[in-house]
This record gives sequence, C-alpha cells and structure tokens, in this order.
Amino acid sequence: MIECVTASYKTVLSIIELYPFAGSQFFDLSPPKKSMECANPLSDLVKCLWGLARKPLCSIYNLKDNVDSLNSATANLKAKSEDVKARVKCEEDGGGVQRTNQVASWLDSMQEFEGRVDQVRQEAEERDRIKCLSRCLPRHCWSSYQLGETVDRMLIEASKLQTEAGQFGILTMPLPPPSVINIPVGETVGLDSALNKAWKWLVDEKQARVIGLYGPGGVGKTTLMKKINEKLSHPNPGFDIVIWVVVSKQVNEDSIRDAMRKRLGLTGENWNGWSPDDRVHYLWEALTKKKFVLLIDDVWARLDLSKIGVSHPVFENGSKVVFTTRSKEVCSQMGADNTSFKVQCLTTKEALVLFENNVGKSIANSHPEIQDLAKDIVQECEGLPLALITVGRAMAGIDKPHEWKDALTKLKKNPYKLSGMEEEVYRILEFSYDKLNDSTLQRCFLYCCLFPEDYHIRLHDLIGLWIGEGLLGDTDDVYSLRNEGEHVLGRLNRACLLESGHDGREYVKMHDVIRDMATWIARDHGQRESKLLVIEREEDMSKEMISKWGEAKKVTIQGEWIRNINQIPSRCSQLETLFVRKTRVTVLPSGFFDSMTACLAVLNLSDNRHIKSFPEGICNLINLQYLNLSGTGISELPKEIKNLTRLRWLLLDDMLERNIFIPRGAITSLPLNVFSQWESKDHWEECGLVKEEETVEELVCMQHLTDLSICVRESSSAQKIFQSPNLRRRIRRAYIDNMKGNLTSIVITYSPTSTDNFSHLETLYLSQCTKLSEMKITQEIGQAPNCSCFPNLVEVYVDNCRLSDLSWLVHAPKLRKLIVVDCQSMERIIGDGFAREELADSGLFSRLEYLALVRLPKLTSICDQTLSFPQGVSFVIFDCPGLRKLPLDSSSARGSFEVLAGKDWWAGFEWDPTDRVTLQLGGEGPVEEMIFGEAARKVKDVSRRQTKIGFLPRGGPSE
Repeated sequence: MIECVTASYKTVLSIIELYPFAGSQFFDLSPPKKSMECANPLSDLVKCLWGLARKPLCSIYNLKDNVDSLNSATANLKAKSEDVKARVKCEEDGGGVQRTNQVASWLDSMQEFEGRVDQVRQEAEERDRIKCLSRCLPRHCWSSYQLGETVDRMLIEASKLQTEAGQFGILTMPLPPPSVINIPVGETVGLDSALNKAWKWLVDEKQARVIGLYGPGGVGKTTLMKKINEKLSHPNPGFDIVIWVVVSKQVNEDSIRDAMRKRLGLTGENWNGWSPDDRVHYLWEALTKKKFVLLIDDVWARLDLSKIGVSHPVFENGSKVVFTTRSKEVCSQMGADNTSFKVQCLTTKEALVLFENNVGKSIANSHPEIQDLAKDIVQECEGLPLALITVGRAMAGIDKPHEWKDALTKLKKNPYKLSGMEEEVYRILEFSYDKLNDSTLQRCFLYCCLFPEDYHIRLHDLIGLWIGEGLLGDTDDVYSLRNEGEHVLGRLNRACLLESGHDGREYVKMHDVIRDMATWIARDHGQRESKLLVIEREEDMSKEMISKWGEAKKVTIQGEWIRNINQIPSRCSQLETLFVRKTRVTVLPSGFFDSMTACLAVLNLSDNRHIKSFPEGICNLINLQYLNLSGTGISELPKEIKNLTRLRWLLLDDMLERNIFIPRGAITSLPLNVFSQWESKDHWEECGLVKEEETVEELVCMQHLTDLSICVRESSSAQKIFQSPNLRRRIRRAYIDNMKGNLTSIVITYSPTSTDNFSHLETLYLSQCTKLSEMKITQEIGQAPNCSCFPNLVEVYVDNCRLSDLSWLVHAPKLRKLIVVDCQSMERIIGDGFAREELADSGLFSRLEYLALVRLPKLTSICDQTLSFPQGVSFVIFDCPGLRKLPLDSSSARGSFEVLAGKDWWAGFEWDPTDRVTLQLGGEGPVEEMIFGEAARKVKDVSRRQTKIGFLPRGGPSE
C-alpha cells in the first residue's frame, strides 16, 4: 500500500513538473468548487491526483516556513543545552559527581540533532535558490518532498527534546568511588625496608589481618602509610578499594563510620536517623562484598574495629587493616601483637640525605666549615625525620658559616629558639606527652631530662630515684612502688617516649629530640630556662652561671670534663634535686650545701671516684630523703649522719674503699626504708663493712627498713641473714663471701604460713664459701609441702663451694639466671630425691633464661628427670667432661634453645643427629643451618675453642 501511495505521489509530482501551469491553476490548495466540476475524464483524473498530491504539495509549499520553525526550535534547544552543560560542569568541577545517564544521553542527542539541523538548513537554502512553477515550486519535487518530510519529523523531535529537558530533576549523581584516592607524597628517605615489610604482610601473609606501625611522633609513620596507599594504586594490587581514615586523639567512632560510608559511595538516605548499630550493620554488609584495605592513621587509643563495621567475617576474603600509632600498647590492644613493627629513625647517612633535600642544595658543594657543621646538626637531630625536615628548611638559603655555627649552638643549648622547632616539632611531640593523661607518668617522663643526652639510665637506678623523689606515691612499701615503677617504664616505652636497650644490664634512654622537647616542657615551655639545669662542662660552673641556680629546682652536674667545683651557690632556696655524678671532682667546697638546707630532698653523688671523704655540710640537709654515695672513694660515714631525720634511702654500692666504716648508732635511729651496700662481681675485691657484725645487728633492729642489699663475709652475719625473721623478710640481695670463714652449713627452717620468709629475695651470691658443703630447707612438722621458700628469687651465682648439688633451687620457681663455677664437688645441679610430678609442680627452671656451668669436673647431670624449659633458653657449658645430656623433655625439645660449649664437649653430647640446628663457630660470626650430625663433625675439624649451636624447633623454623 505504501509503495502504491509513493508511486502515486511520484506520478502526480511528475505531471506537475511537466504541466506547471496546471499545477499553478490548482496551487491555491483549496478544494475544487462545484462550478468547476465537470464530467470529462480529465477532470476526474485531476481530482484524483489532487487528493493524492495535496499533502506532499503542502510539505513542499511550507518548506521554508517549517525550516524557519526548525531553526527557531533548535535555537531554543541550543540555549537550553548550553544552560544544562554549564550547570553540569559547575557541579562536576566541584568534584565527587558525574552527569546522570539521562542528561548525558540528552546532551549526546542534542549534539547529534544540531548536526542534522545544520545539514537540513544547508539543503533547504540550496533548493530555495532554484525555483520553478512561477517561483512557487522547486525543481525535483520528489526530493523536495522528502526534505519537507524530514523537517516535519525534526520539528516533532525538537518538541520531544524540549519536553525531555523540562523533566530533568537532577543533573548529576555521585561518582562511584575510585579504588584508591591518591594522597600526595613526595620523595622519601629510608622507608624502603619498612615499606617492604608492611607490603609483605599486606599481599603475602594470609594470617596478617591487622597490621600496626608504631613509633614516636615525627618518625615518618604517616609518610609510610602514604607510601603504602601509593603502592596500592599501582595495577594489580588485588584489592577492590582502599579506605583512608584519620582518627587523631579524640576518637569519634561515628565520624569514622561516616567517612567510611562516603568512601564506599553509599548514599544511606536514612543514615542520620539510624542508630549506631544500624550504621555498623550497613557498613558491615557493604564491606563483606569487597576485598578492602582500611588505612587508619594516628590512632592514640584502642579502636574497636567491630564498632565501625570491621568484624572478623569481613577478613575472610583477605581484607586488611593497617594503622599507625605512637603506642606499642595500642598495637597489642588491637590484635597486632605479631604483625606490628616500630618505624625506626634514619641512619646517619639517610638523615644527611633528608636534611640536604630540605636545605635545597648539596652540602658537599658548600663551604668546608658548613659541611662539618651540617653533619653536627644532623647528629643532633638523631635521625628523627620531623626534626631534620624542620631544621633543614630553617637552614635553606643560609651560606654563612657563622650562621650555621649559631644554629648548632641553639640546637644544643636552646633548640626551641631555632626557627620552626617549637611550632613544628615540639608541639607535635608534646601530643604524646599530653596523651599520657596521667600526672605520675608525665612527672616520671620529665625526670629523665636530668640525665645527659644519650645517657643509658639503669632501670633499677631510675625507679629508685622516682621512689626517692616521691613521684610514685608516699608509702614505705618500696616493693609495690618498684612494681609501679616497672609499670610506668613500660607505659613510657610503649608510648615511644623512652627507648629500651641492653648492654649487660637493662637501660632506657631518651631520643635527643624527645629529650629536648621534655626539657622545654620542664622549663615551663621555655619560659624558665634555669628551672632545670644539666651541666656537662666546667665553664658552666662559673660564678655567672652558678648565679642562675636561684630559680633552679633540679640541677645535674655530670661528666669527666668537670674537675673542679670552686663556686658556691649563694641562694638555692628552691633546689629539690642535685646530681653531682661521674666527675673528676675531688672535693666539694666548704659551704657548698649551705643555701640548700631547706628544700634539698635528693642528693646523688654516685660514681665520683675521686671524692674520698664525706662532703661537709650534707648532715645539715634536714629535708634530705635520698642519699646515694655509690661508687665513691668515701670510706667512713660521719656520726652526724643521724641528723638526717627524714632520710629514707642510703646507697653505698660498689664503694671503692675496701672497707666502709659506719659508726655505731649512726644509722640506727634513721627512718631508712632502703639500705644498700652491694658489690657487683666485677668490683668484688674483699670489700665489706668494718665491724660488720655490729652493723648487721643494727640493721636487724631498724623498724622502718623494708629493702636490704648487703655483702657479708662473716659466718655469723651469713647465718643471721638466713635465720633472723627481720632480715629474711627485708633482704632483697645477699652476697656471701666466706673464703676466710668457717661457714659449713646453711639450714633454713621454712613455714609456708609464716610472714618471715624470703618473700623479697631476688639475688643470691654464694662466693668463695670453700667449706660450705650443705644447704637445705626444712619444713616445720605438720606443714604441707610447699615449694615457694624463695618465691621471687631470679638470679643465683655459686662459685668455689663444696656443695654436691643445688637441690634447694626447687624452692625458686621464678629463677631466670643460674651460674655455677669452680665447684669441685658438684655432681648434680638437682639431686635425685624428687619425683617427676613433684618437680613439675615446683615449676623448676620453667622460667630459666640462662644456665652457665663452668669447671665442674664431677658434674654428670643437671637433673635426672626431664624438665620444661622455656623457649629460647641459653646453656653455657665449659670444662664439664662428665655432662653428656640436657634434661629437656619433648615439649622443651620442640622449642628452640642454644648451647655455647667448648670444642671437645660436643663429641660426647647425646642428641638426635638429624635435628636441624644453626652453627656459629667461635660463638660469633656467620651462622649456618644444617643437621646436628654435620655440625658435630664440623666442630671436630676446626681449631676454634668454643662453638655455639642453636637447636631449631623440630619440624623446622616454620613451626
């Protein structure tokens, strides 16, 4: 039918083209009048053809008007399109949104429509120039008809586009979240190792779910996190999305949840009306559908991940959580015990590179003096990136050596005066101090400023000073205060404000920049520089400098450079603490203490080897509570020491004189809580007390004494320690050297219900007791067996005794260190009178860390029963030819342990030759892994005198 009509249209239009005047006759397009009707065939044909031609003729005739209408409609649409584009661009430039699919489709349609309109307009203009039928109809009527039809359709399309534009509700919608949001991070220095370790846990370790990065403020934790984020943006990291959240000091769980929601691209139309539980569930459902990495920066306290939608099920697909914190404690609280590590300060080489990067030029091209000064400045920053960056920027553009020298002087003496240090370094580090949120912790932390830079502060000494200062509480219970001190040290260490170390004895130290910050706080944020003074140079003891002591509360004079103290402080009415330590001073001038009598409570004169006599004036310090004379050459205490009616601590350790004389009655009336006259093995050279028995008798009678450390040589004094109820409950360290005495037997009668037992004894040395052949513990009749006569004994040293065994050690369940040397009669460490169950119940050696057996020719066994040693225990065995076995049970053998022994001993040692071990010839140097049989053969073939073999857990290192 359509084909017929089309053919008819073509026929009509062809006739009109052939007979234009006929067309003109009828072109008014009005219906034919009756007067014109005729019956001839031609008239009928024209009527028929006119009926067919009327519509196409209208299209052709009205073409120009319709094109004009199309142009007008298109102009309106184009204006509308420009408005829509402008609004869309404005919203998209704001970020986070993109045009809706409806708008995008409409704009594409508009662009295509405008192109077609331009094409139609050009064709219509071309046809308008060529007219026929008395300028009424163009040539080629059929194509003109088609053009008219196109214009008609486009007018309808324009109307539709106009209607669609009026239906736009919103023009844009939120963008789907990118997998990673790029966070700018510049060039970094010294983070590669830490980044690789964290990355291994992220992509390789299936068990690593929560990863903690901890370290002091300014060490680069956030920068490391940014590097992790950057690396996750590279192709194929294996995660769907990375979410970055900053927590900071005040944890706001709801703001964290909201940040996660936005990052996940969740609209949550009813979010504001939901309860926290609803929000958690909403996030949890979204997270379970994605493999994600949640990066949480700056966590100050435990964050309960389940309260932000991250509970255990969401980890099943390999998702991870990585967080940064200044506190190691937070890592443990958040379940990252085994997947956390400390972000370390930079090495000297790395620090110099970072410093140069911020100075803006190579130091190597600078003035030679500047090169040396720059290295010294870098050394002062001690590898802390925040300090290096701040100081480096402060020195940018400075090329005069004297300006660099001035900067170094400020950094050493008053670093807060250097540009940027107070605002950009100390204020940031101070957050860690504020976050302690405990005045005791804060005071104990600031107290460490009294020690010089990089000084190794012995734990025992520091806690004693805290107690002596009253920082841990006002009580005579020294033992509970020591426990509190250990807790404080742990907190400060885990907060990365103190650093732990071990150089034979445990110590803590302060990072130089942390110490500078603490000093700044202790000096009232730099407002009172003389409030705390640390003097390490003799020139700082000049009259001008010592005049500043008037407002000082704490003063330290320390260092071998100080040989003379000639000036006397004229007024020290506020001075509470004075350290004069490790100097070469021989005498303190007369009157030195005169202005300190009112307030001075702590006086530490330790390790002044050249001070031979008790300094004049000390006995007038009526407020003195702590006096440390350890390591001095003082040989006699004055009887006037009894005037120190508030003295609670008197320390006389490692005294250089062979014998210390304490006048009879001089200390009896003092309210001493702690008396210590202790000698380390390194200093033991027949030192002791003059009239030892009298002094020991006085110590027995002292009412307030709770903590006693003492070295004795007389048999009667040794027996008194083991028999006197007063001394038994007070003794903490006992050193018995009886080479010239007749101590043959020590028998301890023990009652589990008594309060007079050795509840505080930690260290026991039995040295040169050449006649001591018996030491045993008996229980009162009717008492139930109990193995806690020495419940806190941790260290035992025995040498040159006639004991055949040390079976009494079953009463020391917490023993950590045992050394037995030169005991010619020692056959067993633990005798054969115990059942296996009895030994297991006693906890014997269950906490042992170190066992040394040296020159014991008759020793055949440590214990005939197998024992449960802790993992990692170390054995040292030399010149014990009869010892062939270790008393390890199956549990201990599955754990790791190491043995350092002489070359000849290994040939007779009985052990499974197929077990995996590590071999260290000479006890140091390269470590090789092999089976024990091969290691034993290698030891035999080398000339080294000693060898260390580490026994790996059975099944290999992976177990």
